[in-house]
Amino acid sequence: MNESFSVLEIFKKAYKYLEEKGIESYKSDTEWIFSDVLNIKKIEIYLDAHKIKKNGHLKELRKKIIRRGKREPLQHILGSVDFHNCKIKSDKRALIPRFETEKLVELIIDKLPKAFSGSIVDLGTGTGAIIIALAKFYPNSNCIGFDKSENALTLAQENIKLNNCSRNVELRKFDWNKDSYNLRKSDVLISNPPYLTLEDWDNAEPEVKIYDPREALIAKKEGISELEAILKLSSKIVKKNGLVAMEFGRGQSEVLKNKFQYLFNEFCIEKDLAGIRRFLIGKTKN
Repeated sequence: MNESFSVLEIFKKAYKYLEEKGIESYKSDTEWIFSDVLNIKKIEIYLDAHKIKKNGHLKELRKKIIRRGKREPLQHILGSVDFHNCKIKSDKRALIPRFETEKLVELIIDKLPKAFSGSIVDLGTGTGAIIIALAKFYPNSNCIGFDKSENALTLAQENIKLNNCSRNVELRKFDWNKDSYNLRKSDVLISNPPYLTLEDWDNAEPEVKIYDPREALIAKKEGISELEAILKLSSKIVKKNGLVAMEFGRGQSEVLKNKFQYLFNEFCIEKDLAGIRRFLIGKTKN
């Protein structure tokens, strides 16, 4: 007969282990892991109304806590991340969708009517999180996600199926630094391209340096090169008076404004939830 254990007792030992390993969000991460493995709500951990009776559950908890202690991202351990009401599968094939990037989706939603039925292009689609979120919000739209990484495209395809978006989302392989764009112009261009500097990368947490694809994060010219390439290409991708929305890095807003404001009839920089200037949104001239 299997011995039973108090959920709260094991939980306390687990989060103390993560704390000792230097995990800043040690308690929250432990809550997520326990909730996922035991299929209970987080509040139920503290109510201590459950016992861990199955030896398999105890082994699974130990295994996932050890993985987190080795700095593997929580999203990889759980296997998915919630992004703007979508469940997005997450692993080493593409950059983990960040919570702050949901604001990029919201900027588009604020500008377009709910009945929007035009076309949306996502450059550097990665997991597909952005284009899937927009495709679900605008079910009558025509959405295309582009990426140069085969690994990212296979993961994005899995996420399209997971979110039942195959009807209005397609994927294409495309390298904006090498390939010619020959499709019909779209109504919206959205992108979260690489924008970290080498210094940013050197200072990044192990979760980023070990598990996120390097090419999805770092850009040349102090992090500006990929942003510049996309903005220069935007007139070939987006219709006149179309929308362009992009995420960029800390301290890059003035450079982008000074160099590329001329491309737009309307141009503004928006802040993220932490008050950092993080997003460019504009309406194109040509």
